[in-house]
Amino acid sequence: MITYLRSGVIYTAMGKYSNVLIQLIVNAVLSRMLNPYDYGVVSVIQVFLLFFTTLVDAGLGPAIIQNKTLTEHDNRVLFTYSIEFSMLLCLIFAACSPFIAWFYHDRQYIPLTLAMTSVLFFQGINMVPNALMDKDKRFKEVNIRLIIANVCGGVVGIIGAYFHLGAYALILSFVIPAIVAFCLNMWLLRVRPSRKTDRNSLRKVWKFAKSQFGFNCINYFSRNTDKILVGKLMGAVALGNYSKSYQLLMMPNTVLLGVLNPVLLPVLSDYQDDVPFVRKSYMKIVHVLALVGLPLSVFLCFESKDIIFFLYGNQWTEAVTPFAILALTVWIQMTMSSTGAIFQTLGKTNYLFWNGCISAFILITATIIGCVKGDLVTLAVSLSIGFLLNFIVIYWLMMSKTLDSRMGVLLREFITPAINSIAVAVVFTICRYFIPDHNTLVNLVLYSFLFVLVFAAMLRLTGDWRLLFKLFIKEKNNNKTDDATTVNPMTQNSEE
Repeated sequence: MITYLRSGVIYTAMGKYSNVLIQLIVNAVLSRMLNPYDYGVVSVIQVFLLFFTTLVDAGLGPAIIQNKTLTEHDNRVLFTYSIEFSMLLCLIFAACSPFIAWFYHDRQYIPLTLAMTSVLFFQGINMVPNALMDKDKRFKEVNIRLIIANVCGGVVGIIGAYFHLGAYALILSFVIPAIVAFCLNMWLLRVRPSRKTDRNSLRKVWKFAKSQFGFNCINYFSRNTDKILVGKLMGAVALGNYSKSYQLLMMPNTVLLGVLNPVLLPVLSDYQDDVPFVRKSYMKIVHVLALVGLPLSVFLCFESKDIIFFLYGNQWTEAVTPFAILALTVWIQMTMSSTGAIFQTLGKTNYLFWNGCISAFILITATIIGCVKGDLVTLAVSLSIGFLLNFIVIYWLMMSKTLDSRMGVLLREFITPAINSIAVAVVFTICRYFIPDHNTLVNLVLYSFLFVLVFAAMLRLTGDWRLLFKLFIKEKNNNKTDDATTVNPMTQNSEE
C-alpha cells in the first residue's frame, strides 16, 4: 500500500505543483488585465456550472474506482451513459441562461452561460475516463495530461485577455483544458462508448453512486450558497473580491489535498474491509495535514495583504481583510477535505450523504447570517465560525460511526501542530514591532523565510520531523511486500 501511495503522491505532486505554478502565473497576469467585475460575472456562472457538473458526475467516478467487479463492457456502457447524460444537461444549462440573467439583472449572463456549456459537456464525458485512469493507478499519465491541458488553457486565456475579450478570456481558460484533457484521455486510454446500453452495468455502481451523488448535491449548496447570495445582494464587484479571498483560502487544499486525495481512494480501497488499518493510516494523514495546516493558517493571516497585492495587484484591496479572517480556517479546509475519501473507501456513502446535509445546514446558515449585515468582513467571520462547527460535527460522525473510534483519538493528532502554530504567531507578533514595514515582495520573502525557520525548528523540537521522514523518504529495501506491518510509520501513536 505504501509503495502505491508514495508513488501516487510523488507523481500527483509533480503534476499538481506544476499546475499550481501555472495557475498562479496565469492568475497573476489575468488579474492585472481584467477587473473585479469580469471575475464576478464568471464566478456567478461557475456557481451554476458546478451544480450541473455535480449532476453530470452522478457519483459514478468514485463508484467506478471503488467497484472491483466492473468489466470492460461495463466501463464502455457507463461511458455511453455519461455522454448521453452530458448532452442532456448541456441543453438544460443553456436553457437556464435567461433565468440567470433575470436573477442578476444583467443580460451579459446569457452569452457567457452559453459559452460555458462546452465546459460542462467535456467535463461530463471526461468523468469515466478520468475514473478509469485513477483506478488503474496511472498517476504519471494523469498528471502529465493535466499539465499539458492547463498550459494550453492558460496561454489561450492570456491571449484572449490581450485582445480585450474580458470575461470571455476567463471562460476560454476553462474550456480549453477540458477539451485538451478529453483528447489526451482518448489517446491514452483507448476507451470507446458501447453501441448498446445495459442497465445491469448501471446497477453494479448505483448503490454506491446514489449516496455519493446525494452528498455531491448537498455539498454543492453548502459550498456555493455564499457566492449566489453575495452576487445577488452585494453585486458582481463584491463577488469578485470575495472570490479572490476564497480562491486563496482553498489554494493550500489545491496544493496539498490535490496531491493526496486523488491517491487516497484508489489505494485505500484495496483495504476497504480492514477498518483498523484504514483508521490507523488516516490518523497519521490527519496529523501531517494539521502539522502543515495550522502554522500555515497563521502565516497566511499575518501576510494576507502582501500575498494578495503580490499575486493580483493593489486593485484587490477589498479582498485583504476577508482573506485574513478566512485564512485562519485553512487547517480546517485541509483536514476536512480528506474525509470524503475515507467514507468512500469503507463504502459508507450513506454517512457521506449525511455529512453533506449537516455541512449544508451549518454553512448555509452561516452564509445567510453574514450576508444580512451586507459586508464581506462579517461574512468572513460568520463563515469561519461555521467551518469550525462543521469540523467538530463531521469528525465526530466519522470517528464514531465509520472508523469505530473516539473523538479524543483524533484530537491527539492536533496537539503538536497547535504548539507549532502558537510559536509562529508569537514570533510574527514580536517581529511586527521590531522589523519595519517594506514593500510587498521584501515582506513576503522576509516573513516566508522566518516562517520556514520557525516551522523547521518546531518540527525538530517536537520530534515530528521523524514522521515526515518515514512518510516521504523511500525505504532502502524496495523488494519487501507491502502488508499491515509496512505501514507502521503511518500508524504509530494513533492507537486508541
